[in-house]
Amino acid sequence: MSVEQEAAQLTSPEVGFTFDVPVAFHDLGMHLSDEQRWEHLEEVAAEVWSGGTPDQRSGVRQLYADVADAAAADGASYAGLCMFATEDDRVSSASLIVRSETIEPGEVEAIAAILHETLSLDPDCDVYRTEVEAGPALVQFTGLQWTPPVAEGQAPPAAIPMARVDAYLPLPEARSLLVMSLTTPSLPDLPHYVALLSELAETVQLLDHGRSSGLPAQQSTESAARVAAAFG
Repeated sequence: MSVEQEAAQLTSPEVGFTFDVPVAFHDLGMHLSDEQRWEHLEEVAAEVWSGGTPDQRSGVRQLYADVADAAAADGASYAGLCMFATEDDRVSSASLIVRSETIEPGEVEAIAAILHETLSLDPDCDVYRTEVEAGPALVQFTGLQWTPPVAEGQAPPAAIPMARVDAYLPLPEARSLLVMSLTTPSLPDLPHYVALLSELAETVQLLDHGRSSGLPAQQSTESAARVAAAFG
């Protein structure tokens, strides 16, 4: 899936950007109206849980809708979910949110340095710098604890450990800071999801008057090597 960031085009008509979401993720329809999105999520739930019961598909659809609504409230341009069965009979899942923030034009190295310093102020996070095709990227790893809602008349459930990985790509030519956030409760599969996030970051391309200035659809050997080694 190729996604063109409309906000970037609006803030800088001459320069925007695109990115390609890995096929492992199911698009939650951020570009659709609320009514269209609900119908789209019903189709996605039926596809993901083709062998499930109507109640299971309904529950998954509601989960997808909750993720999409939270992403929309955060100003995201893309929201997606990845879910697959593992060899040890687990269901592995992760959510992906992509949004952008407006920044002023400037030297990308200076912006990256300030961003690295700012993100490193949080003692509960690990921050690394890497290089992707579009330029420098800052990657932040955070451990989380999520407590499921308490059902009426039941004891509070145990908190679920989760991991969140945020990739920040400053794109001053497009007046944008692109933020790609991946969250998963499937900690054993974190390396797999980090590889997918790295793959996504490598596809970001600047657009100049409608002409892309990054990689074509086929990645170069150098870029493919970075995908394998990026993000610490």
